[in-house]
Order: sequence, then C-alpha cells, then structure tokens
Amino acid sequence: WRAGFGPMAENVASLDGITAKKLWELLLKTSEKKPGKIEVADNLIDGLVKGVDDLAQLEKLTKEQKRVIQKQSREDLKTLNIRWLDEMINSEAQLREKMSLFWHGHFACRVINIYFQQQLLSIVRTNAFAKFGDLLREVSKSPAMLQFLNNQQNKKQHPNENFAREVMELFTLGRGNYTENDVKEAARAFTGWGFNLQGEFVFRRFQHDTGNKIFLGKTGNFDGDDILDILLEQKQTAFHITKKIYSYFVNEKIDDGKVAWLSNTFYESDY
Repeated sequence: WRAGFGPMAENVASLDGITAKKLWELLLKTSEKKPGKIEVADNLIDGLVKGVDDLAQLEKLTKEQKRVIQKQSREDLKTLNIRWLDEMINSEAQLREKMSLFWHGHFACRVINIYFQQQLLSIVRTNAFAKFGDLLREVSKSPAMLQFLNNQQNKKQHPNENFAREVMELFTLGRGNYTENDVKEAARAFTGWGFNLQGEFVFRRFQHDTGNKIFLGKTGNFDGDDILDILLEQKQTAFHITKKIYSYFVNEKIDDGKVAWLSNTFYESDY
C-alpha cells in the first residue's frame, strides 16, 4: 500500500500467498523500466511556439495568438494531470510512480507553460530512482523551476534571491540550516542561469557575477553548479531528504534514530 497506490482488485486474492519480501522484489522489478514520456501539447501550439527563438520574439505575437497559447496550455495541463493519474492507476510500475509523486511534491512548481511542465514531469519520473544529486541538478536547470522561482531575472548587480532560497529551504538543507547571507551569496552564484522557449537551459555569462562568494563557510568564485555541489556535501541535506522520505513512506511520526542511520547510509552511498 505504501510503495504504490494499492493493489488492483483482480490481484487482491493472489496476494495472500506472497511474502512482503517477495512483493517488494516484484515492485522493484516492475519499476525498473524507464518510463515513457507523457506528451500532451497541442499541434497548433507546437507550431506557433517552435518558430519563436526567445522571449523577446514571443512579445511580438498578437494578443489573439497569446490568448490561444494560454488557453490551450491550461487545457493541456489538465490533460497532463489526467494522463499521469492514469499511469498511477494502471501502470505496473507502482513504486516508480509513487516515488515520482513524492518528488513532484518535494520539487513543488507551478507554471502555465505546458512544454515546461511536461519536461519537469519527465525529469522527475525518469530520475525517480536516480542519484538525488542528478535529480536536483536537472530540476534546478529546468525552465519550469527557473521560471517559477524568477531566476530568469537573476542578474549581476540585481540578484533575485527566490531560487537560491528555495533550493536551500525546500530542496536540500531545510529551513534554519543556513543564513540570510548564504541566500544572498548563493543568489549571486546563480546569476545568469536561464532558459529559452525550446525548454533548454541557458547560461548567460555576461549576466553572471564572477566575484568571490562566501557560502556555508567556503569562499570562491562559485557558480550555480558549485553551490549545488556544496549543498550535497552537507550531511544535513541527506538528513532532510531522508526525513521527508521516511515520513512519506514509513511513518509521519519520525523515529530520529532510524532516520539518522538511514540518512548516513544515503549520504555515504553518494545519494
């Protein structure tokens, strides 16, 4: 029940003769295949947007074209949700979809752009069992997250702190395990991180602050990747993630001893 969404009604009787260990092995086996992408974007919108190279060009679209894009994106987002729910219900890969739902909540994000949402969902589902560091980096460089947390506006001499703050508060260390100065310095390191309309990560080096930063006690000419590396070096990151996974899959009443042991194992295995 916890590692999936409950057995299919027609399978319930056959579960009487299977041990928990065997069932767990079966859940792992059925979830090891790479998931197929869920793509729902409408062809009309596909044609409209693919010819647009950047955000400046998007502004040249007529009001009617923009209205059509926004309306269709909203409809496609509903379809994306329904298609994923269908996967949760009918897919054999129950553990993968449950793990994906956990990460989807961990990396909470809301944008209207259907392409960006499709891409973020694909990142989460494809990396559900990958190293946490790989998942963190891909999500952090996704247009959906960069747009949601305003990093497109994060430029040298005018840093925007939203992305840097959430990366620490929600995605890695957890609240109270960093200072306001760490947020400011991390924001400087993430300057220049952005995206184009094709859903590709873009590093705009002329917008990047190349000065030295002091972050979590370390000093250097850090960029965004360096900040993520430093966050992954912190045992607190492993503890924060493990505690959330434990609460989600095992018990909302946290056993600190078990979580400490698990988080140490998680950290030592390179997440």
